[in-house]
Amino acid sequence: MFSRVVVLGVALLFSPWASAQVFKCKGANGETVYSQDPCSAGAAPMKLRSNRASTESAGEAANRAAVYQTTELADAGIAERNCLSSEQNRIYGPVNARGQDASRQIASLNRQLAGARNNLAGATYASGLRAQIASLQQTQAADRHSADSQMAEARRRCGDARSERERATREKYSAGGK
Repeated sequence: MFSRVVVLGVALLFSPWASAQVFKCKGANGETVYSQDPCSAGAAPMKLRSNRASTESAGEAANRAAVYQTTELADAGIAERNCLSSEQNRIYGPVNARGQDASRQIASLNRQLAGARNNLAGATYASGLRAQIASLQQTQAADRHSADSQMAEARRRCGDARSERERATREKYSAGGK
């Protein structure tokens, strides 16, 4: 019984009803009892304290807004990095795979070139191999150049998206945007 009364008393102190009056009394056996009703004729209600102000000061509101703005600006930076990472994988992934395949072909052609005979037929064969190697290298260079151009455009798009998000965030938290 005693623990129930104490628990009820503590619950009353920290519950949403804490705005009601609470009286601290002594029970029949000397235990502390909390009640909404006065224990005796001269009983005075307890002064309850709240850990949190009921209203937010202007400084607290400004601090909260600054934290939210900083968080949203950081999120814009993270979104840009994610955008760039995604674009880099999308653009360079296939280029790198094709480049590895071309490198394997070039290595194979170089092995064949090393085994070419030192005669007219061998020279003609070696010339053909060198032409194939040059063609593969040109294709690799053109593929890389195209990917670099696509990535530059992706950087611009991701940067523009970040700038727009930052602009909207600053506008949202500026004095006129509240």
